This record gives sequence, structure tokens and C-alpha cells, in this order.
Amino acid sequence: MQKINILSLTFLSLLITTGSYAAERYDTKAFRTITKLCASCHGTPFYQAKQNDDDDWEYYFDTQGKLEKIHKGNTKGMGAVSSPLFKKNKKRILKLLIENSKYSGAVNGCDANFCGTNH
Repeated sequence: MQKINILSLTFLSLLITTGSYAAERYDTKAFRTITKLCASCHGTPFYQAKQNDDDDWEYYFDTQGKLEKIHKGNTKGMGAVSSPLFKKNKKRILKLLIENSKYSGAVNGCDANFCGTNH
């Protein structure tokens, strides 16, 4: 009986570890937010991330009013940048863009959320 418990515990810990690793590939909440708010103009999140390096992304997000200035005159863009969803996930979005930026070395393939470049 104790062998079964040890085996079950081992299997459960392996399952949790594997699931956690798969979930950490990228932030799906940030990915879906970018897809919903930005993809129609900028393409998929991974394509968008590759347009700049990490320093540029930090500059755009950390400089007060910079994103608004870039999107000025674009009603759809201003709506996205000023939306509560964007503001709530801004740090997560920045992290995803930096982790997949131009010189990050990240090469993304197909998965349930993303396949190919749509821009």
C-alpha cells in the first residue's frame, strides 16, 4: 500500500512540474491581451515583439506618455493603450515583449495560441 502512495506522489509531482514548465513558456494572459488590443494593427504578439529590442520596449513602456504619443491620432490605438485591460496587464505585456524581442534569441513555434505570422 505504501508503494502505491509513493508511486502516486511521484507521478503527481512529475505532472505538476511538467505542467508548470509548459505554462511558463510565455504569459498567456499578456499574449491574449496583446492579441485582442494590438494584433489588428501590429500583427501577432511574437511578430510585434521582434520589431524592437528590449531597451526600446522598456523606453516605450517606462517613459510617461510615450505610448500615448506614439498612438496619437489613431483612435483604435489610443483606445487600446488607454483601455483598463491594457493598463491592468501593462507590466506583463512589457515582460512578454522583452522576452521575445529582437535580440532575445526566442524562437516561437506553433501552439494552441499561436501559429505563423499574421501582420
